[in-house]
Amino acid sequence: MKIINIRPYLESDWSAICRVHDRSQPDEFKGSCDLRAMRPLEQNPNVHHICYTYDKFVACEGKKVVAFIALDSHCIALLYVDPDYQNQGIGKRLLQLALNLIGTPIYTIVMAGNHRAIAFYKNAGFQEIGTFNSNISGYPCEFIRLVCSTE
Repeated sequence: MKIINIRPYLESDWSAICRVHDRSQPDEFKGSCDLRAMRPLEQNPNVHHICYTYDKFVACEGKKVVAFIALDSHCIALLYVDPDYQNQGIGKRLLQLALNLIGTPIYTIVMAGNHRAIAFYKNAGFQEIGTFNSNISGYPCEFIRLVCSTE
């Protein structure tokens, strides 16, 4: 069993969370949006907010960052687990941290075709409250809003 520790994000973690995001993104986009819309985290138009305004935490195996969460007020802005570390409860631990820190209500948005993420959040007590269409890098995509309003 791997020992995974969760700690606050450090500036020196930036390249590691970019790697986790970029490795996880293909699974997020499959069935949701044209894969040509994918961009490295460093090219995300919201990168300034991600770097400077979101509260971030990382999950590490030793010194290796294997997952991260970014929180903005009552919103889970980003939650990614490296594909090699998925299905080990790491995402659940990060989500529980968010619930402990923020409380409820807490919101998130996922791509409508990302069935694993939708199931993950619903299993944690989130409910779908609506959908909307937008685009990523000029490609159309449908999104689902989810909320957890009771602890």
